[in-house]
Amino acid sequence: MSLPDEPSCMNQWTTSLAESEIARYVALADRIESAVQSGELKAGDKLPTHRKLAEQLGVTVGTVTRGYAEAQRRGLVSAIVGSGTFVSSGQPADIHFAQLDPETTSAIDLSLNLPIRNQSAPGIGAIMQQISEDQQSLERLMRYQHERGLEHHRQKAAHWLNEQGVQCSPANVAITSGGQHAIILSLMAATRRGDTIAAEGLAYPGLKAAANQLGIKVVGLPMDEQGVLPDAFNSQCKLNHIRAIYLCPTIQNPTNASMGLARRKQIIEIAIHHDVWILEDEIPSNYLQRNENCFFNLAPERTFYINSHSKTIAPGLRVGYLLSPDKVIDSVASAIRAQCWFAPSLNVEIVQRWIDSKSAGVWLSLQKKELDKRQMLAKELLADYEIKIVTGSFHVWLLLPEPWRAMEFQALLEERGVKVLPAETFAIGRFPAPQAIRICISGPTTINALKAGLSVVKQQLDEGYDARLSVF
Repeated sequence: MSLPDEPSCMNQWTTSLAESEIARYVALADRIESAVQSGELKAGDKLPTHRKLAEQLGVTVGTVTRGYAEAQRRGLVSAIVGSGTFVSSGQPADIHFAQLDPETTSAIDLSLNLPIRNQSAPGIGAIMQQISEDQQSLERLMRYQHERGLEHHRQKAAHWLNEQGVQCSPANVAITSGGQHAIILSLMAATRRGDTIAAEGLAYPGLKAAANQLGIKVVGLPMDEQGVLPDAFNSQCKLNHIRAIYLCPTIQNPTNASMGLARRKQIIEIAIHHDVWILEDEIPSNYLQRNENCFFNLAPERTFYINSHSKTIAPGLRVGYLLSPDKVIDSVASAIRAQCWFAPSLNVEIVQRWIDSKSAGVWLSLQKKELDKRQMLAKELLADYEIKIVTGSFHVWLLLPEPWRAMEFQALLEERGVKVLPAETFAIGRFPAPQAIRICISGPTTINALKAGLSVVKQQLDEGYDARLSVF
């Protein structure tokens, strides 16, 4: 579906809300729902910008922001970051992400966690040339392969993970087409359609997308600075038949919470008692030293461990790894065979040869140093506000001061040419999202571009809340 630049329709549903006797943002959502039902708005139609519709209706930007959010909650519309708000197709609503091309837009994208582009892994082209000249290897890579990948690829994957502190063998490894694929595979192996799983109340949106596709219900759990609260997890296991819990325990996305060893042991004890699988997403931890307290080390018999090279090399190569307990290895292999037969061996070969190259260590060291500089810049510019940022993280978690609402703040930043994501994007089910935003510091190509984007965020905060944004 092509994405039009201008709204395809501004008709009856965009007339004044002055006569409404209910909250105007609710009235706006009702108007959208009626227009969808009558056919005035059709799947794929682009809605006006917050500012343009506010002017058309004679209301505040905040009213439109909350109205669109309510329409999205009802499944009527979907927000595509960097593109706009569109009428949904009737399928379960997800947040979609469209990476902005810095060569074709002046917007500063602080919405996506990406490897820092100005240091994109050097030497990849040379490795591709090496492979093309090695006819024997190239011919082998182009064949059908084992579902979980070539044996020497699984050996190298196990070696790389062992260097991260994960105690595993090639027998546990499945090569996947990125981390998202690993999440889907672990859900397929651990659950069945109609099952219920638990997750952090604010979690990676890809989990929601995968669960929707598989017909799985996700329940959001309360959190603190270490992540999921054990008592809440235990209570939910008693209330529902929880089949699995998805966790991002190290540098949690989006809150930057990190779980200590004692907390991890509590979670494992509850999982054992209620026979719950643990899905451990450790992709954010790759810029730390070693993580020997991962759940897979502590409870390998019930943990699926997820990792990938999207943040350390390049997301376009789509190479990830899934470690599975011994008793479900065959289920994982069957799921891969049913989906894609096997992950592309050529891409895996490129990634693993690059990891073995001399430039890999130097490049990763430069990435870490650049990330440290960007974190220091964020801490400096946002020093007057409540932020959470930790070593190795690609993003800042900003808790907005009262009376800001995250959706309003995000909309205003977008009008100023800066993209961020509000907490609502990450909320699981009916979990009450805090008034906070995630600011990604790795996306901009240069540190000067990041500084410009953060300066806009700071300016918006320093200007304070404008009462004209309030919903009335």
